[in-house]
Amino acid sequence: MKSLFRRKSARLPTPKSGHIPGPCLNCGTFLGPHDLFCPNCGQKRIEKEDMSFSHMIVESFLDYFHFDSKFFRTIFPLIFKPAQLTLEFMKGKRKSFVEPFRLFLVISIIYFLILPLTVDSDHEQDPVNSPGSATRDNAGNIVPNKFTLNGMPLNRAGKDSIRREIDSTGLKKFVDKHFPGRNRVEKMLLRHAVKILAYSGQSFNTVLEHTASKIIFLLIPVFALLLKLFYIKSSRLYYEHLVFSLHIHAFVFLLFIAVLLTGFLIHVNGLIVTLISLVYFFLAMKKNYSEKTGKTLGKFFLLIFLYCIIALPIFFILLILVSVFLL
Repeated sequence: MKSLFRRKSARLPTPKSGHIPGPCLNCGTFLGPHDLFCPNCGQKRIEKEDMSFSHMIVESFLDYFHFDSKFFRTIFPLIFKPAQLTLEFMKGKRKSFVEPFRLFLVISIIYFLILPLTVDSDHEQDPVNSPGSATRDNAGNIVPNKFTLNGMPLNRAGKDSIRREIDSTGLKKFVDKHFPGRNRVEKMLLRHAVKILAYSGQSFNTVLEHTASKIIFLLIPVFALLLKLFYIKSSRLYYEHLVFSLHIHAFVFLLFIAVLLTGFLIHVNGLIVTLISLVYFFLAMKKNYSEKTGKTLGKFFLLIFLYCIIALPIFFILLILVSVFLL
C-alpha cells in the first residue's frame, strides 16, 4: 500500500547526443557531446537549422533590436517618463533596458531609413503641369508656385533658368545682382544656399533636414559638457550627463520619426515639434537633477541659448560643405 503513495524520485531526461566533442569555435573551450552552449563565452553550437537564410535574418534582427521585449520596455518610459531611463540606468538597472548609446543609435538609424521615403517632391514638379503642386483661385486661374528665390519661381523651369544664369555669369555675380545690399557674410551663405537650390536633386527643406539631423550627432557630447558645467556642484560625472544627453536626443529623433510617419496624412508644424521637445527637456531636467522649478527654468533657458549659439555655426559649416560637394 505504501508503494502507491510513495513519492518516486524525479528522473531527468537523458540529453540527446548530437554533437562531436571538440573546441568551441569562438573561444576554444572544450565542449562535450551534450553541451549546446559554451560555458565560457555562451556561444551556441551551430545546428543544421542555423544555416538557413531566414534564421540569419531573424537572429540578426532580434539581436540588434533586443526583441525579447527589452526594446519596447525602453521606448515607453523614454516617451512618457522624461529622465526615468537615466535615473534607472544610473541606479544600476542596466539589463532591463536598452543601453543609452545603442538606443540612440537604433532610433537614429530608423529615422535615416525613413527620411528618404518622405522627401518632398516640390523640386521635381512644375506647378503649371503637375496637378498636385498647382493651385487655382476662385476664378480658376493657376496660382504660381509659392516657393521662390527672390521672386524667381523654384519649379523645374525656374531652376533651369537660374542654372543657366549662374553658368553664364558666375555664382558670385548672380548673388550680387539678385541680393544687393546684403553684407559679406550673408552673401557667402546665400551663394551656398543658391547652389543647393539650383543644383541639388533635393529641395532646400530636405537638405536642411538632413543637415540638422547630422548636427545632433556632433552636439551630444557638447550638450553633455554644458550640463556638466551647469551642474558642476552636483559632483556628477561627465558620464552621467552623457547618458542623460543620449536619452534626450533619442527622444528628439523618435519625435522626428513620428513627424515623418504622420506626414503622410497631415502636415505637422515645426513649431509644435519644437515646443514638445522643449517641454520634454525641461521636465527631464527637473526630474533628473531634482532642483526647484525656478532654478531649473533659469538653467533651461540659458542652456538652450548656449546650445543654439554653438549649433548654428556648426549648421552653417555643414551646409557649406554640402554645397561644396554638389559641384
